[in-house]
Amino acid sequence: MRFAADRKDTWGGVALSRYSRTVVTAATIGLLAACGTATEGHPSDPTAVAAPPRISLDTIPAAPTSGLTKGMTLPLDAYSSTPSEQYAWQIATQDQWRRCMARYGFKKFGPPEPSLKAAAGAANSDMGRRYGIADLEAARTRGYHLPEMPEPPRWEPAKGAEEAVFTGSGAEIVQGAYKGQKIPDGGCRGETKRMFPMPQTPTVANAESRAYMAAKDDKSVKDAIARWSACMNERAFDIASPLDDVSPLGVNVGSPIPSAREIEIATADVECKSQTKVVELWHKSEEAKQQQEMAKDASTLNRERDDKNRVVSKATQAYKAQG
Repeated sequence: MRFAADRKDTWGGVALSRYSRTVVTAATIGLLAACGTATEGHPSDPTAVAAPPRISLDTIPAAPTSGLTKGMTLPLDAYSSTPSEQYAWQIATQDQWRRCMARYGFKKFGPPEPSLKAAAGAANSDMGRRYGIADLEAARTRGYHLPEMPEPPRWEPAKGAEEAVFTGSGAEIVQGAYKGQKIPDGGCRGETKRMFPMPQTPTVANAESRAYMAAKDDKSVKDAIARWSACMNERAFDIASPLDDVSPLGVNVGSPIPSAREIEIATADVECKSQTKVVELWHKSEEAKQQQEMAKDASTLNRERDDKNRVVSKATQAYKAQG
């Protein structure tokens, strides 16, 4: 589930870009795309290289595992990358970096591992908060706070020959070669990008964002949101929508831990969602809106899906081969 627009808003009481994918794995993808251009961080540590764990990709959930959104998916999910597909692509990319760099003598090339914890929690972070917080147990323990996830470390290849071979540019590259051995166009990073291009599905992303907005404006959803708001008001919490900012209610999601008041409000939030069935109705409406979007431009959507599947299939095969 990926979104194209980047309008600042709040989601489940937390200020963020609603239509930027909030899954933490996206941060790791950003890391992979930017490696070699970072201006800060730590060079490769030749003594600290470890192959990422090769767990079964089936163990990475494609849908939330708890709460009111447990098991929920949407029709357009099949057209964009799942958390397990993204994780396999990340691992395959780094493995190819290492294999390429080893050809030039860099046997201990050590980019940081993609986060398995982030991949495993991606569905709960995305669909799990699509209609605001929806997990009662999480609300009772974390309030509106997001689960703790390690920030992906800043990384860059070591300055000099390693960076030159990785990027394909530097004083150490003479007439397209390093120590007489030809370097791929764009270095090992360029070679890998051609082998495993990042899956791109912009038409899918735009269709998802349109369907989401249309569902939010659907009468059945608006009525359910009004009932949810009335339920919250009965508990002395004046808030109009599950997507509204909760800071005016005295909630500080930037605090190290949630306050007792935050937990009280978050608990009421989810209980009112359960009582009014707003999540169920919203999801049902969005399913219908996505089906409508799919009917509008099926050929383009299918082409993007097929292109994505080719990249993902190749990355998944490479992931399993290295297991």
